[in-house]
Amino acid sequence: MMRISHRKLVLKVDLKGKRFRVSEDAIIDTGASFSVIPPEIADYLELEVDKGFPRARLVTASGVIETSVKILPELHVAGFEVERLRVVIHKIPDPAPVKVLLGMNFIEKTDLEIDGKNGLFEIRDP
Repeated sequence: MMRISHRKLVLKVDLKGKRFRVSEDAIIDTGASFSVIPPEIADYLELEVDKGFPRARLVTASGVIETSVKILPELHVAGFEVERLRVVIHKIPDPAPVKVLLGMNFIEKTDLEIDGKNGLFEIRDP
């Protein structure tokens, strides 16, 4: 189990691209349809555009934006791997505590248990 910090589900993830990988703090956001990665990480990992779904319209705190959708080959979290995760490319505005946001398209591939009363959460391979 991981501890909920400041009312946020924050955890460490490893993102793997074609040749490189990065480790970042991420936040689980049940209100987000898609997972979000900033442009500089997407470029570094050399992510490819999702040919079946190349652009997405998102409603953000800043308004409606249109952004590219790419495929993250592998995401490692809590001891398991999620393959071929669709991610939208967008910088999360400062002062965000993280660079990566894991949305419902990630949550649907996992087993997420939240124990709000005790301030804990766990994410497992389904």
